[in-house]
Amino acid sequence: MVVGLTIGLTMLRTFHTLPPQNLVARNKITTTQSLSIGQRHEMFDNTSSSSFLNDAESKPYVRPFKDDIIIISGVVIFFFLIVGVVLNTITIIVIQSTAAHRDVFMFFITSLCVSDLMSALISPLFWYRRTLGFDVWVPPEFFCKLYWSVDLMTTFSTAMHILNFAILRLLSIRHSVVFRRISDRRAKAWISITWLVAFLCGFLPMAIFTGADPGVPRNRTSGETKAKWPACTVLLDQVEHYKKYSMSSYILFILLPMLMVAIVSPFICRSVHKHTVSSRGINDTAMNKRVQKEKQAVLQLALIVVSFLFGYLPFVTYELWSLSASDPVADYWFGLLQYFCLRLSECMNPIFYNISSPKMRSHTSRYLRRLFSSCSLGDNRTKQATSETGSSDVLRVTVTGL
Repeated sequence: MVVGLTIGLTMLRTFHTLPPQNLVARNKITTTQSLSIGQRHEMFDNTSSSSFLNDAESKPYVRPFKDDIIIISGVVIFFFLIVGVVLNTITIIVIQSTAAHRDVFMFFITSLCVSDLMSALISPLFWYRRTLGFDVWVPPEFFCKLYWSVDLMTTFSTAMHILNFAILRLLSIRHSVVFRRISDRRAKAWISITWLVAFLCGFLPMAIFTGADPGVPRNRTSGETKAKWPACTVLLDQVEHYKKYSMSSYILFILLPMLMVAIVSPFICRSVHKHTVSSRGINDTAMNKRVQKEKQAVLQLALIVVSFLFGYLPFVTYELWSLSASDPVADYWFGLLQYFCLRLSECMNPIFYNISSPKMRSHTSRYLRRLFSSCSLGDNRTKQATSETGSSDVLRVTVTGL
């Protein structure tokens, strides 16, 4: 699979990449044409401005990455894409097909898997934006806006889902009476509101703030603020609005949920510890089973939170740092590495769900056995049908010869 991805990405890079000298030449023309006649006269009358223009044209534009990175990053991201889609899809199917898993917690886990699945499906757009489409964005602008909007919407949704999950665990352990009042309908309404907030506060703003000029090379020698940015990026006239939005939204929808989960988690651990201590020396099967389930719940929450921090803490750090970053090379590599962390985190989540739940692990293994057995049975039937067809053809030829 990795070899196939490498070959495919190499061919795609060969047919897509513009010759560097053509891009530099077009940038030079754009730099000169973007100035009015009066500006040109003033520039060439001024020694320092003339020197700046000559320096800009004499230094060819160099991308912050090599051609090898296009293939390497593509293999990594497309590998994570395949793994993420397969694992999250299997988890969703197992939960939906098993009546025992249709409870409040599993509704939230299913919704988390949907969020990770959406994030995985748009990851090729990130790769294209950071490699082949870095200087020239060829697809329609819709795909640029789609990437930014879905990416931030799923980020906010995931953070809020984890906070909701922690609150539910706290209620189920410390306030079981209140937890029992949360019906399936209320849980689904809770999830729907979470997605609505993520859409209104994540998807819509990024659809306004971002964009691209399809087929137009980024002018790297203009000296403008956006000269170092990828071709699909924040619109120049929206930069100040985007900075204010980023600071407030990341604090409200990512850092604040992180803080609240950090506050809620000790209360959960303390309650489980109390129940564990009180159950010692008591031969109560129901009590021991409850304590065991609570321990599994704490493990599940801990794994989800660790995975979230591993993926989204570098993301938030990069997004806030990049608002004032001036080094395009550092910005490029930081952005690429934090996205690798994010993709790995979202691929690990379905594994963590199964590690922390023996029941889910059992149903998942049962589903995979049925899936593989049906595939092997289908192959055997195909081989048998082919063999019978071949035998009948031989018999027909024999009878004809007679």
